[in-house]
Amino acid sequence: MDAMNVDAMNVDVMNVDPTVVKGGDHVIIRMPSTNAKIVCVKPDTTISLGKFGSFMANELIGQTFGHSYEIEKGGTIKPHQLSGFDDAGITEANNQKINDDPSAQKLTFEQIEELKAKGLAGDVSAQEIISSLTENNESFAKKTEFSKSKYIQRKQRKFMKSFVLLEATVYNMCDFFFVVNPTKIRGIRSDSLSQVLSLGNVYSTARVLAVDDGQGLLIGALLTRISNGGLVFGVHTGDVGNYDITRYMNFPTEVKDRLRTLPWTKLHHKMEPFVDVLPDSPSEQDIMGHERRRRGHAKLTETIDTLNEGQFDALIISTNFNPISVIKKLVPYLGGSRMLVVYDQCKEPLIEAYAQLRESTEFLN
Repeated sequence: MDAMNVDAMNVDVMNVDPTVVKGGDHVIIRMPSTNAKIVCVKPDTTISLGKFGSFMANELIGQTFGHSYEIEKGGTIKPHQLSGFDDAGITEANNQKINDDPSAQKLTFEQIEELKAKGLAGDVSAQEIISSLTENNESFAKKTEFSKSKYIQRKQRKFMKSFVLLEATVYNMCDFFFVVNPTKIRGIRSDSLSQVLSLGNVYSTARVLAVDDGQGLLIGALLTRISNGGLVFGVHTGDVGNYDITRYMNFPTEVKDRLRTLPWTKLHHKMEPFVDVLPDSPSEQDIMGHERRRRGHAKLTETIDTLNEGQFDALIISTNFNPISVIKKLVPYLGGSRMLVVYDQCKEPLIEAYAQLRESTEFLN
């Protein structure tokens, strides 16, 4: 299911105002090479970015998302502004007479390697290395302003110990995993995810039934759309739902409490009264185990009762199973005149589902 509407993804109701990093948050760090990684900001630990250096996690706490920072000697960071094309003026210079000749660089190979070594040790800043390269390059002054900017950007990606700090929003997480590991999120792009949310008519107080086999990206996106009175109910394989991505998104407790999950094996399960009996003269461990089982029984009972209430406002499916089999099992819990949305990275399951739903008298459009 492709989509072209990105407006819904760009407006993240959870992150409208600028925010800062807090201890324990997960953040996305984009390096000069354009590679990115997710890190947890644990106080008093070190964050390593490989050849770009390392710094103390405490340095990130209180910093603003979206800014660029440079790693300094000693494991500290400072705000840094990357070079761009905005300040490139119009001049009469052109690249017509510039030859790609190594002799244009006055610095020898040994001198450049020495600068690199000093840069890695932190004795020389990346900006000083780039300045030395440009000042000793006879061709640099002849370049157009745009060519100069491109040259400087290439050198920044090579020498700068800098990174961009990104918040773990739905859009950023989708973009990150689509590049790093698209199979983990079932190949869904941010624009496709936007269209899924739009077609599902997910509003603040909606009760949404979802099947997400994409590591929790869809579940996380739904949680950002609902507020008090809303509910996301996830049906999953295994005893525990594999919604790994949601834990990276720094949801507060009140948002996590809006999520209910249930294994497929418990879908039509009938709960019996809790009959666990403590032995005579129970130990403290016996009492703790009894209370744990009682709470688990009560929580499962409440979850199944919530599902059996039905009348969900939307059913949204992104599954590795045949979509038709999932639809048949979950449609009875969907309210009348409500939305059914199915995503798949392959067209064949969607064509099959569409053909069967079109012939059904239970569905329109």
